[in-house]
Amino acid sequence: MSGVIGALDGTHIRIDKPSQDPESYFNRKSFYSIQALFYHDACEEFGIYFWDFLALFMIAEFFQHHLGDHLAEMCGQYHLLGDSAYPCLVNLLTPFRDNSHLTRRQKNYNYLLATNRYIIEHCFGILKQKWRKLYHIKMHKIADIVHFIRACAVLHNICLEETIVIVPENTELPINQVLDNTVDDNNRNGNERRYDIMNRLPIIL
Repeated sequence: MSGVIGALDGTHIRIDKPSQDPESYFNRKSFYSIQALFYHDACEEFGIYFWDFLALFMIAEFFQHHLGDHLAEMCGQYHLLGDSAYPCLVNLLTPFRDNSHLTRRQKNYNYLLATNRYIIEHCFGILKQKWRKLYHIKMHKIADIVHFIRACAVLHNICLEETIVIVPENTELPINQVLDNTVDDNNRNGNERRYDIMNRLPIIL
């Protein structure tokens, strides 16, 4: 897909029960976790790498207060790919919701988006398999946990830059929180861009 510079997704990282405000860290899978949000860009050898560690917040809160304000500055005229958990914005393309009435072009767009986006789901498995403490971090301070996850992402980048082979194993699919797709100017412009890209894609289905 032309104009795509990366993909965006989140993953839950298990932690012990925090001493302060534990309810905020108890997820729908019934364990305590911090949700890390990453995006990846292309890498010459491996095809993926964590270009930047973005944040450690609940995804909905992060979109409302942080990422939505910076996408235009970060992406310019290009865009990231996300799944249906995220709102469709000018710089974040998401699939059309399947209501059993999608057109052929909409189905074609969804297929090509999924084909281009799926690889970020493997990034989390690669990262956790390489640094297995990410399966369950046994630290007590949330700030230390955040720094530890950030350090693992930085080390992942360094390994790729130094052409250190990382074998993808035990891939874990991320758990996403469905967001409220409130329609505003950014959403409307995002939908316009999505339709424009959809109409320019080659039909392969």
